[in-house]
Amino acid sequence: MSSRIIGVLISLALAACASTVPLSSGIEATSNGAKINFLDISKFDRDLSNSLQDKNTSVEVAFFDKVSPNNVPDRLQKWISVVEADGGKVLVEPPPNELIARSPLAALSLVGTLITSIKGFAKFNSERIYESAKGRNAVITLERNNKGEVVINAIKFVKRVP
Repeated sequence: MSSRIIGVLISLALAACASTVPLSSGIEATSNGAKINFLDISKFDRDLSNSLQDKNTSVEVAFFDKVSPNNVPDRLQKWISVVEADGGKVLVEPPPNELIARSPLAALSLVGTLITSIKGFAKFNSERIYESAKGRNAVITLERNNKGEVVINAIKFVKRVP
């Protein structure tokens, strides 16, 4: 009996010494708006929706692992499709220090698969959580990784100016 009490007391003492780590919301406030790190979980959708509803001028979605413009996660494609279906623009910023293409369509060729996929996700426009993307443009910022491949650096949802 006393060994159980001693075991419980030791467990309580050890638990009291453990540090507590606050859970982060994943949303970082910036001077221009908010920044969210992309995780392919439903909490990301809630965080992005809340940030867009907070009337931030822009909300930047950053990636832990850079993805190819032709491999944008379905979760983000849904958000971008709502922007486009609502009359917003999907703009592409080429990697820094790259020669700018003579034709704006040449830059869009980097994300051809993305644009095609976006049209297939237009049905998500009716879901409430995506409503907060209305009245925004999406700006896809590209960069080159160490291997010289073009990857997405960030996607910004920027409030449209009337």
